[in-house]
Amino acid sequence: MKCHVPGANVKVLGRTVHALARFGDELYLESLPDCILLRTLNAAESAYAMVKFKKNFFSYFNYNYYSTEDNEGLKCKISMKSALNTFKSPTHMDKQVENLEIKLDADACKLIFQLKCRHGIVKTHFVSILDCKAMQAVYTKDSVPNRITSPQRILSDALNNFQSSDDQLTVEATSQSLILRNYIDCSIDLTKIIRTQISLKPAEFDSYVIGTETIITFSLKEFRALLAFAEALNLPLQLHFETTGRPAVFIVHNGITFEAHFVLATTKPDAASQTTATQNTSVERKKRKDTTSTQGSVKKKPHLDIDVSKCLDEDSHLFNFVEIPDENFVNTSNKQNGCLTRDDKNSTKVDAMDCDNIPASPTSKTIKSVFKRCFESTFDPRSIQGVILAENSDSE
Repeated sequence: MKCHVPGANVKVLGRTVHALARFGDELYLESLPDCILLRTLNAAESAYAMVKFKKNFFSYFNYNYYSTEDNEGLKCKISMKSALNTFKSPTHMDKQVENLEIKLDADACKLIFQLKCRHGIVKTHFVSILDCKAMQAVYTKDSVPNRITSPQRILSDALNNFQSSDDQLTVEATSQSLILRNYIDCSIDLTKIIRTQISLKPAEFDSYVIGTETIITFSLKEFRALLAFAEALNLPLQLHFETTGRPAVFIVHNGITFEAHFVLATTKPDAASQTTATQNTSVERKKRKDTTSTQGSVKKKPHLDIDVSKCLDEDSHLFNFVEIPDENFVNTSNKQNGCLTRDDKNSTKVDAMDCDNIPASPTSKTIKSVFKRCFESTFDPRSIQGVILAENSDSE
């Protein structure tokens, strides 16, 4: 197989490879007498993408260039990472690349991409072939009852309202509207998630035919990728789908040179869980509303107890210097006067009759002055009058 892609179409091919890279990790290539097919499949086998480049997409096309026999064409599989290295920065490839040559020999183990750039620069990429098998998805798009043709901008703007953490999208198709909402599992706490729902009228689409009203759920990651691909090429998007459990087909094509099919598996939505989620949300809102109204009629309880707050109001200093009485005097007065008693409530009180005979407290030193003398350089322990209970351990 040998073909030449003109510089204007190299940009389209590069964007196609980048779009397919968001689906799967491997790229399948198959050459047919009238076209070249690029396919990929995600690891979960729930999303499939196929892009057909027709013969008039190339300036030169020969599907059995290296073979004299009239065979069916060649098939191979390469790594998607290698394909991305070949088509770096597809936005500016049409301004840098004049021609792209793709060659595949049945006896060779390499797929060759040769980029002929401006100023005579030639870049050749030899991509290793992983396998020579091809795959084909089974789906229908012509006999489905529901068909919608939409400008890519309408759906892209609608998805901008959804959270990036949303994994699946639920589409409810009726004859009056198309409703998009994020899928919510019934096991998730509804107070910790954001529910998004957008309703689109039939007048916003180019064509809107709903033969069977249904609700389908599919992956949002791949849907964003195909929308970005359609928006980059400025082409409308066609939606073909049936009932729940059947694959949904999204088509992007220009009618002349290429056609892209994106097939997403749909899951049967748990209608009961979705309804229950809606009801639970309304119940939670009602509970919060009732709680708010009840709290509004009752005076708020202060954060601190009255006694604690009163103490803080009387003295807000972090540290206070207090006077400490002589220890011997405190012990003597407690023994002789016995003014500390217990009442019925086990609270400590002072007897007024005995406390009247308590003499005045002697003059004492403050904490600051006591500790200040200990660190003075001219301090002499002999100047302290009284008995020293603990002598210095140092002889000097």
